[in-house]
Amino acid sequence: MEEKAKAGGNPIKEAVDILPEGIRKIVLGRLNEIVGYEPRIGIMGKTGSGKSSLCNAIFKGEECPVSDVGACTREVKEVRIQFGKRSLYLVDIPGVGESAERDSEYEKLYSGLMPKLDLILWVIKGDDRVLAPDERFYKEVLIPAGGKSKMLFVLNQVDKIEPFREWDEQNCCPSPRQMKNIAEKKEYISQYLGFPEHPIVAVSANEGYNVTHLVEEMVRALPKYAQSAVAAQVKEEHKTEKVIEEATDGFGDTVDQIIDEIIDMAPIPKPAAALAKAAKKLVVEGIKKAWSFFFG
Repeated sequence: MEEKAKAGGNPIKEAVDILPEGIRKIVLGRLNEIVGYEPRIGIMGKTGSGKSSLCNAIFKGEECPVSDVGACTREVKEVRIQFGKRSLYLVDIPGVGESAERDSEYEKLYSGLMPKLDLILWVIKGDDRVLAPDERFYKEVLIPAGGKSKMLFVLNQVDKIEPFREWDEQNCCPSPRQMKNIAEKKEYISQYLGFPEHPIVAVSANEGYNVTHLVEEMVRALPKYAQSAVAAQVKEEHKTEKVIEEATDGFGDTVDQIIDEIIDMAPIPKPAAALAKAAKKLVVEGIKKAWSFFFG
């Protein structure tokens, strides 16, 4: 951010300059943290569900293994994806489809992991008909660990859903009969899992089908403070107007909340606090206009 600021000014600094001096520096520091935030996205699913191909279809940048974090008798594998000076972390987490005897082990694992993750993509293979282990794990391990609001289910490899020979290869999309079966499979999974908080998204990562819609749902499901950092890391073909609008609004809402928190906590005179409240709207508008400067 400093290099850009030298080249063409710092839009954040310019926007917060109208705030009282007593809180200006604090606000600027918090906003710099949000701009530089490195999100953590969990990836889970049975072997063969296409987790790697899905991540490759969504994100740009180079992968760099970071660590294997020991957790009880299982490991959490973390990969850092970097594009330019911006990065995010993909956390490959175990558990799905294993024995019920490991539930207590995974409850501890996920209870520790959940606060560190901004979102979890649960990848289900399109033609997978054995969902009992998924249901058990979701209801008995993840929901008690606080994972319901962070879970986005992805039905991958839908090109393999019957009648798979009817897949429209020219347009990379399902045939009408496949589309009907895909809709039915999504509805079945939704009911089976007790209606998850976020919509189930059907994709084919290898065929490039519906990945952009998945990115839109990901950004919508993320905490507001993490939306922009993730939007900056997705491939350009997925950075739609919806993605940019959602992330920009989330950035503005985050700024609004930060300023309110700082005004309430900072030891500044009441007239200065009133001035900051009055100036907040202009600051938020200025910050939102600078979104592409940092995340575009």
